[in-house]
Amino acid sequence: MDFASATNPTTSTDQAALTSRRRAAGQPRATTPRSTARDSWGWVWKDTLGRVAPMTAVALLYARLSGEGLAGVGLTRARWRREVALGLVVGAPLAGLAAVFRRWVAPQYRLPTAADQALQTTYYLAVNAPAEELFWRGMTQSVATGAFAMIPGLRSLATLLGWAVATAGYGSYHRLGGWSWRSIAGVTAAGALFGWLYTGRPGNRSLVAAIIAHGLATAGFLSWGDVALHRWKQRLLRART
Repeated sequence: MDFASATNPTTSTDQAALTSRRRAAGQPRATTPRSTARDSWGWVWKDTLGRVAPMTAVALLYARLSGEGLAGVGLTRARWRREVALGLVVGAPLAGLAAVFRRWVAPQYRLPTAADQALQTTYYLAVNAPAEELFWRGMTQSVATGAFAMIPGLRSLATLLGWAVATAGYGSYHRLGGWSWRSIAGVTAAGALFGWLYTGRPGNRSLVAAIIAHGLATAGFLSWGDVALHRWKQRLLRART
């Protein structure tokens, strides 16, 4: 997941009290903080150049040096229809779960405009998820697994240990973005699932399902979760008036 962050508007309780006071004073109702495509573009291009592009470049360099090419980092067309279907089946409910989790760990939000929602969703699905999966699963997990496989006493556990290293690294690196430990715990759990989608199934070395599930989960947590939070808080406000 990327390192985008939201502002900190008032809580739903504060909003309800403020709205009540303004109505009594004849003042206009408080407006919901909004996020526009221009706002998001301000961090999208920086994140792409400063984080996504380097991660992708390193993973692709590894693929070339490994001698396996793109298949060495999970970019293969083998059984692609099955992998796409699996990614959607896993990713759709995961997106919903991520939106609910967002309400628990980060209840502040800025409601995106329709254009901003489209921009963020495209970024999380088509840019961020492929880059992170290439780096953490395609490269890191593959390298770690190969390294453990070279140790005689650990060969039988190489796949499991490689998965554990990539999962721990993926979760920990979100701390660089200032994420809370509760958020990191959720991200680490999601990373464990993505790693399983990559190498946990016998005979599978495709990243397709992991990329799709990852993109949907991130969009659910960081973009669609804002809309879900807004609707939930609006229902609370209406119930209190």
